[in-house]
Amino acid sequence: MISLQELNTRITSILPEVREFRHELHRIPEIAGKEYKTSALIRKRLGELALDVKTPFLETDVVALMNRDKTKNLTLRADIDALPVEESNNLPYKSIHPGMMHACGHDGHTAMLYGAAKILSGIRQDVPCSVRFLFQPGEEMASLARNLMETEALCAPEPDFITGLHNWPKLPYGKINTKPGILMAAAGFFRIVLHGKGGHGSLPQLANNPLDCAAEIMQSCKQIVPEDCVLTFCSCNGGNCNIVIPETAELLGTIRFLDQEKGKKLLHDFESVVKQITERRRIGCDFTCPVPYLPVNHSRDDFEKVKRVITEHIGNDSFVELPTHVMSSEDFSWYLQKYPGVFCHLGASESAPLHSNFYDFDDGLLEHGIRYFCLMALHGDTL
Repeated sequence: MISLQELNTRITSILPEVREFRHELHRIPEIAGKEYKTSALIRKRLGELALDVKTPFLETDVVALMNRDKTKNLTLRADIDALPVEESNNLPYKSIHPGMMHACGHDGHTAMLYGAAKILSGIRQDVPCSVRFLFQPGEEMASLARNLMETEALCAPEPDFITGLHNWPKLPYGKINTKPGILMAAAGFFRIVLHGKGGHGSLPQLANNPLDCAAEIMQSCKQIVPEDCVLTFCSCNGGNCNIVIPETAELLGTIRFLDQEKGKKLLHDFESVVKQITERRRIGCDFTCPVPYLPVNHSRDDFEKVKRVITEHIGNDSFVELPTHVMSSEDFSWYLQKYPGVFCHLGASESAPLHSNFYDFDDGLLEHGIRYFCLMALHGDTL
């Protein structure tokens, strides 16, 4: 087994290449399920590491195996997709794809996992388990982890343990942060299309304005949200002229919850309120709210395994047990439905908020993420 000092030396030696790779990824952001340039670039890099790189299971995923003959398997996952956000940063590696950017740092996650693959492939004789490097498309909005689970991407061998990282502003810099129990919320995404009667803006009595209905829905739904749940309207679209009442209006947004029963009640009450208001106003309504993200939920035992590896080999101050959950969501939750594992937040301290058009992954975090992935693999037989 290599020492922590030697591991750190190896990490330091590859950081310039990993930074350059991250910047290359940042320039070519692609949204869920369309990560063709991104996956091709990952495959090119992995092709130099003598790994068993699989053909795609969902077109843009990249799955590579190492030490397949070992008894236990550790799967290391990074998300690779970007967001439909126009970048406002003035960077030498700024996005060249209009309306798309890595506003959540998945370019950094991908680069960290590549860095770990590069190091681990060079010391594979010291790695006591098989390792699956899973570069997953479509984490944002599409929840493609669920689709990937329906393929053979995680078979032969199946994971004995799975883990992943997400950079997280406002948490202690470079520290591994997670908690037992629920770390992240379930998420649903609603779309409400309201069908009214259009007309002249000066004669509202002759029309049936769907925007009036939309306003009542948004106000009324504030009263039905249980504790530890979220219902947020994020978009209201209707009309494009200040003298024309539109025929239709559209509301988009999200619900979040920790407890399945509370989530079911929130969804039921939400749909009921919308139905009552639209029927009273004689407005047609199309309501959909799929819930593609489950809560990220860890067992105490799995949490303790990760905590032990990190604290024993880096130090007690390198690991933080979070006091509470967050209401954001992650499709890593689907892996945890079937396999033992833990999802962690990598502290990013002060930065622009995630999903901001000014966000840029902090390259200083790369070494911390690479070290985490490598330590998990080097001690994979204990997980």
